Amino acid sequence: MLNIKNLSVKIEGKEILKNISLDFELWKNYCILGKNWSWKSSLAMTIMWHPKYKIESWELQVEKKDILSLKPDERAKLGIFLAFQHIPEIKWVKVFEFLRSIYDAQNDSQTSFIQFKKIIEPLIEELSIDREFLRRDLNVWFSGWERRKLEILQLKLLKPKYIFLDEIDSWLDVDAFRQVAEMIKWLNSPDNCFIIITHYFTILDYLPVDRVYVLDKWELKKQWLAQIADEIKEKWFNE
Repeated sequence: MLNIKNLSVKIEGKEILKNISLDFELWKNYCILGKNWSWKSSLAMTIMWHPKYKIESWELQVEKKDILSLKPDERAKLGIFLAFQHIPEIKWVKVFEFLRSIYDAQNDSQTSFIQFKKIIEPLIEELSIDREFLRRDLNVWFSGWERRKLEILQLKLLKPKYIFLDEIDSWLDVDAFRQVAEMIKWLNSPDNCFIIITHYFTILDYLPVDRVYVLDKWELKKQWLAQIADEIKEKWFNE
C-alpha cells in the first residue's frame, strides 16, 4: 500500500495542497478528479519528489517504508511511476539507450546491447511497435500516440506497482485514446494499481476504478465509490 498522510505543500510561498490524506492499494484502481488549477498534477509531482514543491508536512510510506528522504530514482525502485501530462523531448538520447538506462537503474544491472535487445524486442512486438522506434531521439517529433505508447512500453519493462497517469488523454484523438485506455486495462493486474489524474471522465469507461477522490481549492473534498462518478460529474463539475 502507498500511504499519504497530512500532505501540505507550498510553491513560491503559496499553499497549493492542504492536509491531503490518501491510500492506494494494489489490485485497486483510483481516479483523482478536479477542475483546472486544483493542483492534481502537483500532487503526483510531489509524490515523485519534484524539487520546486516545498513540503510543509506529511507522511509518505510505501509498504510501511518511510520514503520522505528518498530521491526520485529511489522512489521509482520501490515501484512508483509517473506518466507525465506534458512529456519532454530529449535530443540526442536514443529511445533504446533511455530504456536500457532505466531498466539497469531499476534492477541494479549493467546489460549489454545484445542482452537488452533480447529483453526489449519481445515487448515491442507485443505492442506492435516498429523496431525503428528504438533508434529515434527520445520523444522528438513523436505524436501524442507515440509518446503514450512509449510510456506503455516503460510499464511493460519496469513493472511498477503504483502507477500515476497524469491527464493521459492530452494530445490524443478519440481513436488513440481508446487504444491507450485498452492497453492500460490489459496491463492492470493484482500486482499494480493505477491512479488516474484527470478532469474528464472518459477513461472510466475503459478502466474500472474502486474509488474516486475529488480535489478542490487545495483540499481533498470528497471520497466516493466509482459507481457514482456520473453523479459527481453532474452535481459537482457543473456547479
